[in-house]
Amino acid sequence: MLRAVIFKQSSYSQAHPLFLSQLAALFRPAPMQDYWPAVESMIEADVGSKTELILRFSVVGFGALFMTLATGRYEIAIWLTGFLLTNGYYSWWLSRIRTSVTQRQYIGLTTLFAISVTLYTSCTIYLFVIGTPAFVTIAIAALIAQALFNISRHRKSGLLVIYDTAIVAAAGLFFGLSSMGRTGGGFSEQMVIVVSTVGVCTYYVIAQIRKIQIHDALQASRQEAAQTQKMRAVGQLTAGVAHEFNNLLTVIRGNVELAQLSDGADDYQDRLADAIKAADRADALTSQLLSLSRKARLEATEIDLPRFWQGFDTILPRITPASIKVEVNATALAKTLYCDPNQLEVALINLIINARDALGGQGRIWIDSRPASVSDLAKLDVDQVGSLGVIAVHDNGPGIPPHQLQQVIEPFFTTKGVGKGTGLGLPMVKGFCEQSGGAFLIESDDSGTSVVMALPTTRP
Repeated sequence: MLRAVIFKQSSYSQAHPLFLSQLAALFRPAPMQDYWPAVESMIEADVGSKTELILRFSVVGFGALFMTLATGRYEIAIWLTGFLLTNGYYSWWLSRIRTSVTQRQYIGLTTLFAISVTLYTSCTIYLFVIGTPAFVTIAIAALIAQALFNISRHRKSGLLVIYDTAIVAAAGLFFGLSSMGRTGGGFSEQMVIVVSTVGVCTYYVIAQIRKIQIHDALQASRQEAAQTQKMRAVGQLTAGVAHEFNNLLTVIRGNVELAQLSDGADDYQDRLADAIKAADRADALTSQLLSLSRKARLEATEIDLPRFWQGFDTILPRITPASIKVEVNATALAKTLYCDPNQLEVALINLIINARDALGGQGRIWIDSRPASVSDLAKLDVDQVGSLGVIAVHDNGPGIPPHQLQQVIEPFFTTKGVGKGTGLGLPMVKGFCEQSGGAFLIESDDSGTSVVMALPTTRP
């Protein structure tokens, strides 16, 4: 779906009430939470990259040292040292803030920011005023670097952005207009300088405003897309739950009504038994939904895997026909798992039934039980070396189409026919693995499908 991002037209006069409102906010009592978004934008702008911080302080520090040694002007070193101390303390303070910000902290951070920006910009003006070609070049380069840095770092509108942009634009205007007396040209040349200076500074301000507008519009678009996706998922889940429970309630009600109309005791008992079976399916559906949401009550315990597989061998013939060959390959190294044994059994049954249905009555299913290998951990994107065991269910069926591989773990999505699946089996298995402290992986191609459950081998 093509999404259009619409920008609302805004005049520069909108910056004026924004500036006044944010200035007033400094002196108006407000809850702690009100200051966090503004400070969060400071953190993103000024301490987001350690590489940039190191580069910033290194360039300014070494520049101050070399200029002082070359010219003997110690005021440059004092000036830039003040910037480094102020900006360094500002950056350190920001790095220590987490989520709560008081009004006093916000005022302190804003003041430090304003002082450090003023020190840096005024130093470039001082270098420009000295007038030697080298210092003029350094001043212009430093101001251009500051302007580019401002455009790259500021993503949200605010008082600091307005001040930072205004002081750089003012310095640029000073550079350009003060050059008029040095060039000594005629009126036309002076006008070229004026127009060029004003044009460049105006373009810088527009670029800053436009960049923030674009960021705000993209952020709003992302939030809208996330909300749409969330509502779509909620709608799908709600519709699926309503559909499944409506089917079960229809069966229960129908059998109870038939039991009321029955003449014989046997027929009456049969109808009640069918109603109880439907209620049991509703209970199972509720358990699956709880596992899906990772809120099922798990009773984790240490599972002796050799004994578990011995007991599970008696279940396999009940859920797979004789035409499908089922093998369990449990290595001697896979001795224990730490999870809920009942939920593990239900998860395995779900996976085997899925594999059985995919084979269509003929084929092979094999189950591997082993410690998680390095390649398993890489595929599962976990680093719990030595603490996970793997149970993988494979089949040699036709596989799952690539475009459906991600969908099969979504609630109520099923590739089976109507009435043959709820679409909760794989999501339930995934929820069980993650709630147990493990991981889940599904892979498929033309040669078959593999579903991997990685579960803890000891108490997490």
